[in-house]
Amino acid sequence: MKRLYLMVAALLFVSMVGAAQAGQKVLLIFSYHPEYSWVIEETRGVEDVLKDKGITIEKFYLDTKRNTTTEWKEEVAGNAVKKIEEFNPDLVMVFDDNACELVAKKYINKTLPLVFCGMNGEPENYGFPAENITGVVERPHLRESMGLLKRLVPNAKKCVLLSDNSPTSEKFMAQIKKTTLPIDIYAVYTTNDFNAWKTKLGDVQSKVDAIGLFVYHTIKEKDEEVSLPAEEVLRWTLQNSQIPEFTFLDFTVRDGALCGVVMSGYVQGKTAAKMALTILAGASPANIPIRAPQEGIPMVNKRRAEELNIRIPQDVLKEVEVVE
Repeated sequence: MKRLYLMVAALLFVSMVGAAQAGQKVLLIFSYHPEYSWVIEETRGVEDVLKDKGITIEKFYLDTKRNTTTEWKEEVAGNAVKKIEEFNPDLVMVFDDNACELVAKKYINKTLPLVFCGMNGEPENYGFPAENITGVVERPHLRESMGLLKRLVPNAKKCVLLSDNSPTSEKFMAQIKKTTLPIDIYAVYTTNDFNAWKTKLGDVQSKVDAIGLFVYHTIKEKDEEVSLPAEEVLRWTLQNSQIPEFTFLDFTVRDGALCGVVMSGYVQGKTAAKMALTILAGASPANIPIRAPQEGIPMVNKRRAEELNIRIPQDVLKEVEVVE
C-alpha cells in the first residue's frame, strides 16, 4: 500500500509539473549572433529539454561579438528590455557574460525569474545569485587540456595563450591565476587587431612548444568596426603555425585545432534549461544553487595531428572523441 501511495504521489507531481509548464513562455537572450557555433550548441541543448512541453520560446540576439562598441551595446540592451516587456515571458534565460551584464543585472530581485548560462566571470560580480536569478557557470578545463596535449607531445614544456581582447577572454584570464598547470605559460597575449595577432603568432613560433587558443571572435581588420568571421581567423592561424595547439571549446577542435578537454555549449544549455523547467514548475530560483558542469570532453583532431606529424597513442585514441 505504501509503495502504491508513493507511485500515485509521483504521478500527481508529474501531472502538476506538466500543467505548470503548458502554455508558458520563455525568452532566450543571447550575447552573440545566431550563427556563432557556441550559440548553436547552447540553443540545441535548451531546445532538447524544453521541446514537447507546450512552452512558447522566442529568441533575441545582442550580437556583441561582431559589434563591440559601447553605443551598440547600449542600444541593443535597450531593445532587449523592450522585447521582455512586449513578450511578457514567464522566465528569461540569458546566455554568456554580456547578456548577464547588459540585461540580467537590471532585473536583480524583481519578480521575473532568470536563469543564466555560459558565464565566464564570477557570479557575485554581477550580483548573483539573487532571489530571482540562478544559473550555470562556464569554467575552461585549462589543466586538463594541457595534460592531453602533453600526452600527444610529451616534450611540451612552454606555451603561449592567445585570445581576443573581449569580456569573455578577460574573465578566462582571471581564472588562470587560480590553477596549477603542467605546462609553463611563457606569455599571455590578447588583442582585437588581426595584424597584431598575425605578428604575435609569428613571433612565438621559435619560443614555445605549444599555443593555447581561447576565443578569437572579436578580432578585426584595422579601422573596421565589425569583427572578422571567427572561422577565417582560425583558418589563417592554423595555416601559419607549425606549433601544436590546445583549446577549450568543442567547435575549435572541430574546426581544425589539435586537441582539448573542451566545454560544450550543448551541456551548458541543457543544464540551464533543466533549471528553468524546475522554476517554471514552481521552484524559487533562490533555492536552486548555481551549477558548474564538471566534466569536459577530450577531443583530438586527427587531420591536424597528421599535419603536425604527431602520432596519436592508442591509449589516447580509446579515451577521446576523434575528429576526422
